[in-house]
Amino acid sequence: MKKVLIIEDDKKKIEKLSLYFSNDIIKIEESFQSGLSELKAKIKNYDLLILDMTIPLWEKGKNDIGGNYEQFGGEKILREMKRRKLTIPTILFTMFDVFPTKSGTITFDELNLKYIENFKSFYKGAVFYKSGDESWQEKLTLLINK
Repeated sequence: MKKVLIIEDDKKKIEKLSLYFSNDIIKIEESFQSGLSELKAKIKNYDLLILDMTIPLWEKGKNDIGGNYEQFGGEKILREMKRRKLTIPTILFTMFDVFPTKSGTITFDELNLKYIENFKSFYKGAVFYKSGDESWQEKLTLLINK
């Protein structure tokens, strides 16, 4: 039984991941701030991190829709993990195949290669999630067992 931290805000993806990890212990954080705080305080409690790329900066309150989305929030968490030496096997889980940047775009595959190089001590790879396509489960299983 694994202990898995999931930093993800999309309800459908959370539902799918919860089913996938139904035999494991999971904790879900839905923002950059709550996810990073959980990592800093309790990293030793987890065996695996599933990380979304585009996440809000802070949790949704009762009267708001959540705090400013950070397109590369997942990358910011990876950088903080490296800087603070918060090493835990990490898998990126995203439904975007292209990300706009200041100088154009970066593809899912290019981003994955960049992270493999920059965060090789703990980054295991990326899984592309597409609603209605269950092939992500096989890819996730391969990365977990890598």
